[in-house]
Amino acid sequence: MSGYRTLHRFSEAENEQAQGENISKDDAPKCPIFAVSFSPCQQTHLSTQRNVTDNSKAPLRLVTSSADGFIRTYRISDKTNKANVLDAAALSMDPQDVLLMTSTSQYPVNEPDQKITLGCPALSIVRNYVGEDPSAGEEIVAALRLDGQVAIWKRVEQPTYPDSEEEKRIESINVVKPIVELNIQGATGTTMKLLSPQYTGFSKHGVVMMVGMLDGSVSFHCTGIGIPDSRKCNDTSKFSEAGMFLDSVGAGNAIPMSVDIHPHNHLTFAVGRKDGIVDIYTASSDSNRDDVYGNFRRWHHLTQHAGAPVRAVAFTPDGSLLISACDEGHIYIHDTSSFRQNDSIRLVGAIHNAHKGYILSIDVMPDSKRFVTASADRTIKVWNVATPNNGPVHTFDTGRDSMVWDVTSSFDGRRAVSSCDDGYLQVYSCDE
Repeated sequence: MSGYRTLHRFSEAENEQAQGENISKDDAPKCPIFAVSFSPCQQTHLSTQRNVTDNSKAPLRLVTSSADGFIRTYRISDKTNKANVLDAAALSMDPQDVLLMTSTSQYPVNEPDQKITLGCPALSIVRNYVGEDPSAGEEIVAALRLDGQVAIWKRVEQPTYPDSEEEKRIESINVVKPIVELNIQGATGTTMKLLSPQYTGFSKHGVVMMVGMLDGSVSFHCTGIGIPDSRKCNDTSKFSEAGMFLDSVGAGNAIPMSVDIHPHNHLTFAVGRKDGIVDIYTASSDSNRDDVYGNFRRWHHLTQHAGAPVRAVAFTPDGSLLISACDEGHIYIHDTSSFRQNDSIRLVGAIHNAHKGYILSIDVMPDSKRFVTASADRTIKVWNVATPNNGPVHTFDTGRDSMVWDVTSSFDGRRAVSSCDDGYLQVYSCDE
């Protein structure tokens, strides 16, 4: 039997109404959830309780970004008692923290007619650690609002979670203020990504973010958060202050609509643009790791999507492929396994009419063998990288009359979560 199925549906608005707020179910605002992402920080603490079964799995950590300006965090627990058994009833999704910008309306929203006009379409999460331990390092969360306001939060490395229903009832939702806030003038408000310390290593600039700009460029800015050097005890390395501008590249081109970073080539990244062009930039090969800013150059200019906005680009985790998707529903796959300056990039796969609407998100599973797409046609599709022209491995129909903004897969590739325009999250099993 196929392991692909929908396991859980969750409404942020209905959940908050059920928590006792003075909002009726009908009046609860169903805000679009623009972005959803599993945390790269692997939770290893199973529970605060003693009654953990042998097959219990550590909770998954999930973060969402909505049109109401709130960043919400969740714990997804799977308490299946038998190995290799798919039990939807054993899966639960519990709200944790609400991350608020200083200027965002207070949480909870107690007045149904309260209007929040600026949401956060861009969300990025990295693990602030350089090393081999997959469970080490604080979680850094960044959100970009439509007016260019950026907020950044730190979350603890290994939170302990309640396990019993009684503990869950008395557990309160924490409201967390950011440790850094800044405004990026001229930002699109929709495209932003943190550079993972796993890619950059120990940088004097600390954790850096890249932001899509209205002039067509991608700009790099310091977050003011240092990268701890695990090789040193009590590391006190200095790092650049928050908001410091480092570099920009690509001005004069069409507006960036999507970005992704190559996992193995430091500061090599792809940009999907409004005119359908996909540009790949890289730093000069003779640049010092910390002095690459100011030394970027465009490496390739891909035109297969020309004329149709490219809202999703993604490198596979092994770095061998670049997958891009556009508003016409087409997907193209390029070979990026070789990054020598003069090498051409080969088109190795094309899926025409992969979706019947805009493709809004791509997420590649950790084994680099499958990828997931989300679309305005209300479906989520799973594809095999090796045989894309055979059609999707599986299609999830959300069953709702609402576009799917984003999709994310867990670090083990067993679960995926989508976020919809009507405020619903859906959890899927992707076991093969």
